Amino acid sequence: MKKIILALDTTDLDKAINITKKIKDKIFTVKLGLEFFNAHGKMGIKKFNEIGINNLMLDLKLKDIPKTIYKAIKALDDIKFSFLTIHGQGGKPMIEEAKKAASEINSKPSILMVTILTALSDNDLKDIGNDNTVVDQVKKLAKVAQEMKIGVVCSGHEAKIVRKIIGPDLLIFTPGIRMKNDDKDDQKRTCTPEESIKNGANKIIMGRSLIKGNIEENINKVSNSIKE
Repeated sequence: MKKIILALDTTDLDKAINITKKIKDKIFTVKLGLEFFNAHGKMGIKKFNEIGINNLMLDLKLKDIPKTIYKAIKALDDIKFSFLTIHGQGGKPMIEEAKKAASEINSKPSILMVTILTALSDNDLKDIGNDNTVVDQVKKLAKVAQEMKIGVVCSGHEAKIVRKIIGPDLLIFTPGIRMKNDDKDDQKRTCTPEESIKNGANKIIMGRSLIKGNIEENINKVSNSIKE
């Protein structure tokens, strides 16, 4: 089973499609986020559907009042995708409405809870009035995910802790993945592909580390390192 999700954080639709066509048989799927969605909306997603990418990860990190979340997800009924991210800190009623809406649209995507963004540190949490450490906050949110029966998006460093809490069956997707000698860029809690999979992740999300240089060679290198 392929484990690599390619993060296409771009507004360049043609570039994103061309990259995907070249390597789609080497990866699990692609992740399209807010940058892409704000530029191209559902029509952009449909372009990926047209080239056979129907299991994509729509990384919108939704967080709003429960009814708004329900209506927002229902509005995605005419596109094909398999995973949708929401913020865990939106609370259980919001998560319940997200699950309900997801079950009612054609794609029936799996809801994935974002715990703490990999660009945040303990000090960043303190700056916004949260005295928990990142690890403690992730633990609390993982317990909510386990209770609500949804998958988790977390740093590879926390994947081991999360796996113990949510059990063997729920999904863990890990962003902030870098090869050993890569720059961290704007990420603070990075992890290598090998560490992340070893810690219990089902899928690893990689963008910059794969796209720079020869993307096919980079994917092969990662696949070999995690023994796909």
